[in-house]
Amino acid sequence: MSFFRTLPTKLSFNTKEKIQIANAELTSGDFAIAIDILNAQDSFVTNIEFAVKFKSIERSYLFNGREFYFSQAVNIEPYTRYFLEPFLLDERFYDARAIDIYISKYTCDGKTITCSDKKHEMNLPVIPEKKRAQIKETLGDGIKTYGENRIDFWRCVCGFINEHEKSECDFCGRNKNFVLNNLTEPLINSKILNVLENTRSTSDINLKTLETHLTQTNLSKIAPNTESLKSDRTNEVSTKKPKKFSARIIFFSIVLIIILSIISIFIINFVKVLRNENKIEDARGLALSGEYRRSLDLYKEATKEKTTPEISNEMEKLKKLVQSDEFYQRGLEFYKNEIYIDSAYNFKKVIQEDEKNYKAAQDKLLSIDNIILTQVKNAYKENKVSEAISVLNSYLGVVPESAKATSLKKEMESKNAIDLSKNKNQKENFEKENDYTDAAQTAKKSSELLHTYRNVSTEKANLRKEASVDSEIIKILEKGTELYVLETKIEQGERIWCHVEVKSTISGENMRGWISDKTLN
Repeated sequence: MSFFRTLPTKLSFNTKEKIQIANAELTSGDFAIAIDILNAQDSFVTNIEFAVKFKSIERSYLFNGREFYFSQAVNIEPYTRYFLEPFLLDERFYDARAIDIYISKYTCDGKTITCSDKKHEMNLPVIPEKKRAQIKETLGDGIKTYGENRIDFWRCVCGFINEHEKSECDFCGRNKNFVLNNLTEPLINSKILNVLENTRSTSDINLKTLETHLTQTNLSKIAPNTESLKSDRTNEVSTKKPKKFSARIIFFSIVLIIILSIISIFIINFVKVLRNENKIEDARGLALSGEYRRSLDLYKEATKEKTTPEISNEMEKLKKLVQSDEFYQRGLEFYKNEIYIDSAYNFKKVIQEDEKNYKAAQDKLLSIDNIILTQVKNAYKENKVSEAISVLNSYLGVVPESAKATSLKKEMESKNAIDLSKNKNQKENFEKENDYTDAAQTAKKSSELLHTYRNVSTEKANLRKEASVDSEIIKILEKGTELYVLETKIEQGERIWCHVEVKSTISGENMRGWISDKTLN
């Protein structure tokens, strides 16, 4: 096929998978699918299969969304990037301009592994070939894409998707903080711009044109040529021939290696034991001074190969202290930002054995108790009964033993205050005014909301159990809360209900519920 523009590829994946798609796109010339694979495990991959759906330029699924399967015999070495031979497509697929793709199965060490549990999706960034060449020239061949940070995972510039808690990339070993603080799309664009601005060999007009093309976010691009990709993206093949040695040389070499190995093992073991004993003593000193994390790291270094029941018991206690310290620090952060209920939740997790933080956490809990009660009383005086009850219920859900809060709730209920969680006629008080009389516009907006990240734009927003204002309120979300839209329902003339997933700031777990689009950006 001749030149045409392609749209972003949607990738489905599981962050626990060590065989991943780094890039997949439609190509021109010989119409095909080009795919790059990353192998971040110790085994060879000998066969791999992909499931692909095709979409038109209008982003509509072709063939009623049917999946097509493409497989290829490969020889992917451990910890390598592998460029598959492009899969050629016949005339049935000529209307395709984008694809949805995931790895359906692969063969490794003689075993076929089926990959069916795909928890996440993302659109791969669109990087035109000219910009890709500029990135390579500016930052080096190892930078294949942009660094990205999501709620449950982060993507390295090599293209590998890592679990959120990973501090280093499982494929290339790059540090997470370095990637996300230096190599995201805006930061890479800035570096390219600096290089272009220091270029004096081109005219101002040409320089301005280059800046526009090389530093903007692309939503589509001209499909790369299949033959060009084959020549540019080749797998390394070893051409070295093994040297031949005589059997005698080999025998004496092996004997010498064995003798040196035995001596080295004794020396290394002695040094390791002495060094590890010193590390354990240092770790105990750090623990007593309240440096729990550094102490635990030293314990882990000292016990990588061998430990004792006594040391294991010390480490278990230290893990609880590390967790307690993390709860305290999180509680302080919430307290500084005046998010008092989440702060109380974390302070309550501080254990008594944590001598460094326990007393301070209890003092903060007492302070929060007074602050929350003052806020509730002020809201009640201003006739914001529902808000007062909601705050009180949320607080008692975290600190049920608060006698003052329990007493205040009974007093308010005795004065016929409305319980927010039982109010069957509760309206969406936080909504913005929108016009939903135009059915076509409403349907269009509903489609635009689907599978996107949004933020709460009103002061607060109700997260409900079902798509109805009569449904139970699960949680009241604060302004700026990030969420992901999984599904939409149109309540004609009123609002669009969005089924969303949001991470709880208290438990850290993902919550799901329904929210009105009038409260979103």
